[in-house]
Amino acid sequence: MMLGDSPQNRGILFVCTGNICRSPYAERRLRQLLPDTGVPITSAGTGAVVHSDIESQTSEQLRRLGADVTDFAARAVTPQLLDGAELVLTMTRTHRGEVARVRPAAMRRIFALGDFADLCRSSATWRPISPTRPWLPQVVAEAAAARGTVAPRDAFDIDVVDPYGQSARTHTEAFDRIEDFLGVVVAAMGAVAGSSRATRT
Repeated sequence: MMLGDSPQNRGILFVCTGNICRSPYAERRLRQLLPDTGVPITSAGTGAVVHSDIESQTSEQLRRLGADVTDFAARAVTPQLLDGAELVLTMTRTHRGEVARVRPAAMRRIFALGDFADLCRSSATWRPISPTRPWLPQVVAEAAAARGTVAPRDAFDIDVVDPYGQSARTHTEAFDRIEDFLGVVVAAMGAVAGSSRATRT
């Protein structure tokens, strides 16, 4: 069994609106930054431009960073996708509410990416992660439990701006904010995944 596998092999799902800019950027970057964990990383949109490729400026930036942009097709958020995700990370708090309405039972597993990054900053106070069980469900449980202990920031500091049809500057603003949030998430998850891998080998 690969690291992070569970009977349903539930992974991480990023969500934005069209599933052609922000969420595919986060998906492909996290795949690049957290390789070989055995955790599927995918994306979808609340108003997806279904079957579309990654938007051109987003694809160009991903290529510059060495991320894989092949074999992508935008898709809509569905209850089935949410059931297959252990962790759902949305680009804005509004997206979080929209996704929760699709599958209310998944609410505990749905976070705005910026809020999740803030919770990851508090990970030093989380309970130790057991190396004998898949690490991702444990991380999600600890983050959910920490929600009431971390003061939420204003949505202006959390939401990732939609760059679709906007200037290169707006694209850069969106990419930079995703990079900042992913850096925190990768630091927290990478330490947990690496520790679990070392224990199992």
